[in-house]
Amino acid sequence: MTSIKTLPAHATATTPPPETRQKAMLFCPSCGHESPVTGDWDVEQTDGERTYSCPWCHTVISSRPDEN
Repeated sequence: MTSIKTLPAHATATTPPPETRQKAMLFCPSCGHESPVTGDWDVEQTDGERTYSCPWCHTVISSRPDEN
């Protein structure tokens, strides 16, 4: 049986993962903006729902029930 090791496109065997990237990151599929969940996203709370939008292009990134 052959084992396969996969790495991100920008990684090499000697390159450590980026130290500045946090685990809980959101990425905008429209413009490529990325920031932590607690970062600069526009957050709107309505009717028990929390919506995260990109501050650059205003694309809705995530919409989920409010946890409060």
